[in-house]
Amino acid sequence: VFTFKGIPYAAPPVGDLRWRPPQDPASWTGVRDVTEYGSRCPQIEFPLSGTIYDAISVRSNSSSEDCLFLNVYTPNVSATADLPVMVWIHGGGWYSGSGASYPAEIPTSLYNVVMVTMNYRLANLGFLSTRDDDAPGNFGLLDTIKALEWVRGNIRNFGGDPDRVTIFGESAGGWSVSLLVMSPMATGLFHRAISQSGVAGVPVVQKGDIKQTQNLALSLNCSTDSYDDMMSCLRGYTIFCSGRLPSDNFLTTVFPSVVIDGRFLLQSPWDLTNHKFINRADYLLGTNNDEFGWMSSEAPYVDADGMTRAEVDTVLQPAIDQYLDPDMADDPIYLRDQFQQLLTDAWFAAPTVRMAQAEAGMPAVARVYQYELQHSASVFSFFRPPFVTGADHGDDLYFMWGIPLLRDDTGASWKYSFTQEERDLSLDMMAYWVNFATNGYTRMRDLVTWPRYMTSSQSYLKLDVTSSADVKIRESNMKFWNEEVPR
Repeated sequence: VFTFKGIPYAAPPVGDLRWRPPQDPASWTGVRDVTEYGSRCPQIEFPLSGTIYDAISVRSNSSSEDCLFLNVYTPNVSATADLPVMVWIHGGGWYSGSGASYPAEIPTSLYNVVMVTMNYRLANLGFLSTRDDDAPGNFGLLDTIKALEWVRGNIRNFGGDPDRVTIFGESAGGWSVSLLVMSPMATGLFHRAISQSGVAGVPVVQKGDIKQTQNLALSLNCSTDSYDDMMSCLRGYTIFCSGRLPSDNFLTTVFPSVVIDGRFLLQSPWDLTNHKFINRADYLLGTNNDEFGWMSSEAPYVDADGMTRAEVDTVLQPAIDQYLDPDMADDPIYLRDQFQQLLTDAWFAAPTVRMAQAEAGMPAVARVYQYELQHSASVFSFFRPPFVTGADHGDDLYFMWGIPLLRDDTGASWKYSFTQEERDLSLDMMAYWVNFATNGYTRMRDLVTWPRYMTSSQSYLKLDVTSSADVKIRESNMKFWNEEVPR
């Protein structure tokens, strides 16, 4: 595998370029050293992003505003190779993460595919907005478009086919992918899309809260009398002083959300899908069957001894009748498990099903495929509550990136071994993903048939150590969230 690390795809977003759309990077003469990863964007350390990061190795410790770098992994550098290209957008809630955290060299070494990973601006620095032209917002997402423009113009030099580009991402990366599918600014930059555990239908789109921006300005002693003066002060502020941020809560002052700005995003995601305003692309999307295991195990009332009916009532009263059988009202294990299922369905499964239905009904979308990962790796039993038995949020990353294939002599900090069945699942998942990126479908001779998602059949694949096809994932629950709950 040929690896090219730390390639700048945009100018450093500092000084007057802070909170502005990304600009072209400066050119260089001679040969550039691309043997080291570029700095991560300033971020909040988040347990979920750290999990896979720690499972591989420490790849990029430094953090800097000068962070708009991408990495290319390719098995063939011939300009005539015309290999399919997969561009990864990392998750982390738009608060954390980096392109260096994912071992793209593993799938690249196994399949004829070019992999690209990237950094993009996060938290305040990526999603602050004044709701006007001075700082309209969506900067982290505009970074992903800039990276795709770089891919479009340069990837042939790394063996890639610029006319066969697939964007894929998990969690917040999945949100980003589905938003790019809807953005007119991304037209022509990709041809297929994969959203894992996240679509734009979850509540990540807001009008842009200027009060949050003003609070940030006040915390840095910047005047808020006018937006121009406020942003001038913020852009002139030295964010890093002796390698440290101004305050512990600096990056959390503004909740990272998408703004309907009339450029990147014209309307709300559901309005866009209802009116069929999307980019043409094959679409693969799905979730894990226990997405909220990580959160519910830390939530009030939720523990190994179960929950009481009164505790559940105080949290989510409107969904009680849908998820709780009155005859089971005194069974704490049942109540706990249904509570986890409710959260998974509301935040992940139902929006994904709704998006699949909308996309499958559009002539611009050639093919749609849906999946649900149902296997929790055996290694997680060492540190997970015993009642989190399904595939938790982020579990797909281990299998999709080939983590079970890592050997003990790689220097990885991963402490436990995967089973042979899990290694096979990892190989299957990578094969499905790469085949979709290559051909636009998931049919493979040696794997379980993955039927195309249609609005009538609603077929999906249960990804497991023994995978199988099924239809209408938790149909009653999906109907409740997508048709009966007021919006």
